[in-house]
Amino acid sequence: MRGKGEAYGAITVINAIATGKGAAIGIKLRTEAHIEIVDEDVIEGEIRIDGTEEVCDFDLVRAVKEVMFRKFGIEGGLRVFIRSEIPISRGLKSSSAAANALVSAVLDAIGEKLDPLEVIKLGVEAAKVAGVTITGAFDDACASLLGGLCITDNINTELIKREEVDRLPVVILVPRKRVSKGSLKGVNFKIVAPYVEEAFKLALAGKWREAMVINGILYAALLGYDTSPIFEALKAGAIAAAVSGTGPAVVAVTEDPEGVREVWEEREDAERIIITETR
Repeated sequence: MRGKGEAYGAITVINAIATGKGAAIGIKLRTEAHIEIVDEDVIEGEIRIDGTEEVCDFDLVRAVKEVMFRKFGIEGGLRVFIRSEIPISRGLKSSSAAANALVSAVLDAIGEKLDPLEVIKLGVEAAKVAGVTITGAFDDACASLLGGLCITDNINTELIKREEVDRLPVVILVPRKRVSKGSLKGVNFKIVAPYVEEAFKLALAGKWREAMVINGILYAALLGYDTSPIFEALKAGAIAAAVSGTGPAVVAVTEDPEGVREVWEEREDAERIIITETR
């Protein structure tokens, strides 16, 4: 049995680690998953990012197999081919997109249809099993599959609010450095909780741009990242800029993407600059 699924990346408005409540906006960086359910009890395949094969472990694939095969009484193994435009371990929701795409692909293979929120919750469950998320990343997973601005209670896996956003260019500063979730153990995120809570209220009130900047500066400072790219983007006319997730990627929502790109291209820590748009 063969199936395919797709999902997208997202950018952070409110990081849920400090309070358990988060918000994210979908962007047009796509992940596709093609899978085959086979008789042998194997897990194999390959992952390609921008056409380049990545040396990645298959923990998330293994977790999706565990969750989906148990739920639907499937036996056997899984062969996968994942093709993604989302740089991994940069805070751009590559794991959420992969989980959503894999769950969708398994459903396609077995001829099952579920409500989108159920698809998301299965992917979140798999991400927790795989250890690729701290909060369950329900906000990221919702934005990845549904698009728009998704505001969530991650603790109770509740979608509080979803709204469309204007189609706007998004510039992404992709640093050479990667940050794994395991490397964040020991960080006291509660320090910023009261201030993140205020930013969350702004997002609920429709002021997601202001919320994004405040949240981004708080988390960047807490994690020891250079905040200057955020202010460079704002000076270049961005309507919002922030570190995305736990970084280290910095994103800017702007009507003048070339202006932000020109500023960021001067940075020595940039691996590349990506221009995409909200979804």
